[in-house]
Amino acid sequence: MLLMSAPAEDFPRLFLEAVGKPVQERVPLRNYSNFRIGGPADYFFEATALVDLKSAIHSARACGVAFHAIGGGFNLLFDDNGFRGFILRNSVRGVTMDDRGTRLEAASGTPIGDLVDFALAESLEGFEFLAGIPGTVGGAVFGNAGAFGECIGDCLEEAVLLGVDGAESRVQRIYFAFAYRHSRLKLGRDILLEAKFRLRPGRADRIKAKIVENLAVRAEKHPPRDTAYAGSYFKNPTLPDGTRAAAGLLLEQAGAKDLKIGGAAVYPGHCNLLLNTGGATARDILVLAAELKERVKDKFGIELEEEVMFLPARASGL
Repeated sequence: MLLMSAPAEDFPRLFLEAVGKPVQERVPLRNYSNFRIGGPADYFFEATALVDLKSAIHSARACGVAFHAIGGGFNLLFDDNGFRGFILRNSVRGVTMDDRGTRLEAASGTPIGDLVDFALAESLEGFEFLAGIPGTVGGAVFGNAGAFGECIGDCLEEAVLLGVDGAESRVQRIYFAFAYRHSRLKLGRDILLEAKFRLRPGRADRIKAKIVENLAVRAEKHPPRDTAYAGSYFKNPTLPDGTRAAAGLLLEQAGAKDLKIGGAAVYPGHCNLLLNTGGATARDILVLAAELKERVKDKFGIELEEEVMFLPARASGL
């Protein structure tokens, strides 16, 4: 579906005509961030059907309205001033299995937990490492999420993308150029619609035992699930010998454990987790993160790179 170009002020009307549902205005983004931080977005819509998701994107592009698609609101820090454009929440979910019995196809708004549960129910191995990781399939592929030395890109076989021209294409794994916490999606404007993963037949009891084991390990390191934080704030840096150092350990050794700025604080149990202890602003988080980076650089000569993405109020992009 391609729409003719139209002025930005026509966006609400054009959106209603294309989607059949109104776009919301001045929606507080803190309600859609696990950090619970963020001012109002000019426009907001939560898509639960693929046709609505695609029509919403086409509408924004036709009007030249900057937009950003989100999933579960993890690994993301919104601006205190909100977003001068359109925030599209992708809640299009669903998982199916092909007739070969080892490949799962998931809509990009599917929660990671649903993917893990589906694989377990079908006695398929390969997703145990994802247990306990929050967010959606789209976000996980976007950032090549992983744990315990494995990444979601290792399992991906092919995917369906929506390009800037409105055309859909099916691409193979190689397209994504997966690397540690990175995919090609970070460099372009393609939107992931669906992803197909290849798994292995296994025994349900062993799969369940591994999931329980992984969840226990995560529970030891992470705060309760209702805590306001965005996951690991920094990537684990690569050392000169090619190995990766744990960012949390470097931060602890640099004296980060008791640091706090405003309502933002380092989680004592894992120094790579920054918390909103109540009333934190995006500025609090950013200033604290800058202090942490400076301490690690001063002590170790290592430049930490953010894993959590900050979305400024006037970010550009269609």
